[in-house]
Amino acid sequence: MSMRDSGALRPHSLNSVSLQAGPPPAGRPLIGLHDYGRLEIAAFEQLDMLSPMRPRIAALLAEARVVPGNEIPADIVTLGSIVRYRVDGDRLERRLLTLGRDHAPNGQYVNVLTPVGLALIGRRPGETATAETFEGRTLAIAIAALEYQPEAAARAREAEPDGDDDDDGPEAA
Repeated sequence: MSMRDSGALRPHSLNSVSLQAGPPPAGRPLIGLHDYGRLEIAAFEQLDMLSPMRPRIAALLAEARVVPGNEIPADIVTLGSIVRYRVDGDRLERRLLTLGRDHAPNGQYVNVLTPVGLALIGRRPGETATAETFEGRTLAIAIAALEYQPEAAARAREAEPDGDDDDDGPEAA
């Protein structure tokens, strides 16, 4: 039987988040409001109470600078991003950052509910984040590139012309 809480007691509630403008301070992750909410739900409603990831997610949420999703810079790793990174200088990995308990057998995904996935979110290429494994080993995760970010892709789609050259409105039948 898994022990879960009702979500009533949360150490860092979405209601207490302050949205801040300007570039993020060095070393502090930058998270969009939507990703913040999804992480909060995952930590406090989807994970078992004794999960070692719960306090790690709570710490990230407390440390992160939160901005509206449309203000997330295009070079910040968010949920749904495709990112290239190295763990401890090993080979270059290319993964889609996901949220969920399902594990893909093909290795194309990294779950944000893992130490490596959590270390990636809110960071940008050129940064090196650290993550502690469940066995206590510290990993250095160097973010090499961000190939796709859903927020940037949505802004690009919105900026694309719709193919209609005139702005006179709809044509009469």
